[in-house]
Amino acid sequence: MSEAEMNQRVAEQIGDTGRLNGRQFRRGECVALLDGNVVAVAENLEAAVRALRAMDPNPRRGMVFEVGPRVTDVIR
Repeated sequence: MSEAEMNQRVAEQIGDTGRLNGRQFRRGECVALLDGNVVAVAENLEAAVRALRAMDPNPRRGMVFEVGPRVTDVIR
């Protein structure tokens, strides 16, 4: 499984349940993931990206997302 797939699965679990491994996340928090692990939680996207880049400066690695329900895009 690729890093992107691991991060996506973790993001979906947190978004769907608000939890991961006993840790609770609030709607609106910004979570930074690296290698399928939560590496930072911040109040805004900028702070989460800064924390992620401090751990790994490669812009092709990691993921940052805002906790909340999934949004389905529909194209007609």
